[in-house]
Amino acid sequence: MAHPYFAALHGVDIILPDGRILFTNLHEPFQAETVGLIGHNGSGKSTLGRVLAGDLPPAAGRIERPGRIRYVAQQTGATSARSLAEVAGLDAPLAALHRLADGEARDEDFDLIGDRWDLEARWKAMLDGAGLDADLEPQALSGGQHTLLALIGAFCSDADLLVLDEPGNHLDLGNRAFLLDQMRAWRQSGRGLLLISHDRDLLEHVERTLEVHAGGLRRYGGGWSLVAEQRDAELAAAGAKLERAKVERRQGEQKMREQAARAARRSARGARAKADGGMPKIVLNALPQRAEQTDGARLERHARARQALQDDVADAFATFDALHRQPAFPQLDVDIPPGQTALAFDALVARHGPPQALDWRVQGAARIAMSGPNGCGKSTLLRTIAGEIAPLSGSVHGLPGVLLDQHLAMLDPARSLLDQLKSTHDAGRLRQMLALAGLGPDRILRPSGELSGGERMRGALLLAVLREPSPKLLMLDEPTNHLDLSSVEALEAMLGSWPGALVVVSHDGRFLDTLALTHRLEWTAGGWIAGDAAENVVDK
Repeated sequence: MAHPYFAALHGVDIILPDGRILFTNLHEPFQAETVGLIGHNGSGKSTLGRVLAGDLPPAAGRIERPGRIRYVAQQTGATSARSLAEVAGLDAPLAALHRLADGEARDEDFDLIGDRWDLEARWKAMLDGAGLDADLEPQALSGGQHTLLALIGAFCSDADLLVLDEPGNHLDLGNRAFLLDQMRAWRQSGRGLLLISHDRDLLEHVERTLEVHAGGLRRYGGGWSLVAEQRDAELAAAGAKLERAKVERRQGEQKMREQAARAARRSARGARAKADGGMPKIVLNALPQRAEQTDGARLERHARARQALQDDVADAFATFDALHRQPAFPQLDVDIPPGQTALAFDALVARHGPPQALDWRVQGAARIAMSGPNGCGKSTLLRTIAGEIAPLSGSVHGLPGVLLDQHLAMLDPARSLLDQLKSTHDAGRLRQMLALAGLGPDRILRPSGELSGGERMRGALLLAVLREPSPKLLMLDEPTNHLDLSSVEALEAMLGSWPGALVVVSHDGRFLDTLALTHRLEWTAGGWIAGDAAENVVDK
C-alpha cells in the first residue's frame, strides 16, 4: 500500500436532514486492518459507513479516499435482478470477460475487469463455498441467500476497503463461518474492512473497535472480548464511585452534626455566662445577634454541602444505573408444573422442511433452541407450533402460546406502546411495567414505529405476555436480527426473567448461551432431532 491509509476522516461533521447532529469533528484513518463499528440503533453507524464510502456527503470537514471503497448495505431480500451475478453486482465485469473470451471486447471492458482475470473461477468457487446453486432464480432467494450474494460480490470486487453493514443478519451458522473465512482472506490480502455489526462472534475477530459515543468515536484496541472487559471495568469503577459518594455523604453528614453540636454547646455556655452576669453589658447585648448570624451562616453552609453531597451520590448512581440497568418482565402469574406437557409433536410433518415425521414431547418450563441452515423450515415449524399453519400430517399441541415473528407484526407502528397495552392494565401499572422493561415515559407515548429495534422488541414482548388468556409458551423467530449490542443484552436479561416455556429460533450462539436452555431441536438431512441442551443432539 503506497498510501498509509485507504480512507481518512478529517474534521468531519455528519448532520441528518432533520437537523439532528450525529457526529462532530471526526478524525479517523482506515488502513489495512479489520475494524469493528458498534453503537446503539439510530446512533449513525450506517450513515457513517455511507459517508465514508462516498454515498452521502458530510456536513463539514473532508474525507480522503486514496483507495477504492465498496459499501455493502443491510440486505432486505427484495430484488428485481435477472441473474445471481446481477444481485452480486458482478454482471458487468463477468459479461466483459465473456466478450473478451469471444473476441468481442470493448475498450471499456478492460476497465471493468481491472486485474480480476480469474473472476469467473472465483465467482464459481464462491457460489460453491456458500452452498448456492448457480441456477437459482433471483426472486426465489431467501434473505440469507441475498445477503450471501451481496457479500460474494464485495469479496470479488477490486475494492481496497470494504464497509460491511450488518453482514451477519439472516446468515445461518455455516454461512457465518463462510463470511468469517472470507473476512480473514480479505485481510490477509493486505486490504481493509470496516465491520458494522452487533454480532459478537464476528466482532471477536476485528483488530480494533470503534464505538459511537456522544457525537464521536470511542476507541478500543481489540475485538469484542476486550470491549466487554473494559465495560466490566467501567461498571466496577462506577460501582466503586457510588459507594465512595455514599461514604462521603455519611461522613459529611456526621461532620455537620458535630459542628452543630459544638455550636449548641457554645450557645449554652454563652447563655449561662449571661445569666451569671460575668460579662460586660455591651458584650452580653451583642451575643444573641452574633450567635444568630453565626448559626444562619452555618445552616446555609450545611445546606449547600448537603446538596453537593446529594448531587455527587445522584450523579454516581445515574452513571452506575445506566451501565447496570437490566430490563425484566413484571411479576407474571405463570406457573408450569414439572410434569405438565409444554410441547408435544405426534408424527408431525410440517408443510416445509424434512419429510420425516417428528415424535417428541417435553414437560415443564422448557427452554428450547431450534436451529438449522437457512431455508430448512425453522420458521415454518415455529408457525405450525403457534397454530398459524396447518401441518401436512400429524399434530402438535402444548401450552397456550404466542409467537413474535421477525417483523414484530403484532405492533401497530402508528400507535404508542401505552395505547396498545391500555386494555390489559391501568395506566399507572402499565407505566411501571414498561419502566421495568427499560422503556421510559419519553418512549412509551411515541408511535412504536419511531422506536429503536430493541425498544420495539421489548414492547412487543410485553404486548405478547400481557394478553388474555396469559400465554405460557413464548416463541421467538430470530429476535436478535437488527438489534444493536445493548438491545441484545437487554433482551437476554428480559428473557432471563421469563418464568414460562420458551422456543427460540436463532443463529446467534452467544445469545442462545445466555438463555439457560434445557433442550435443542436441530435440523438434519434425516429429519428433526431433539434432545437435552447439554447433548450434541446431531451426533446422537
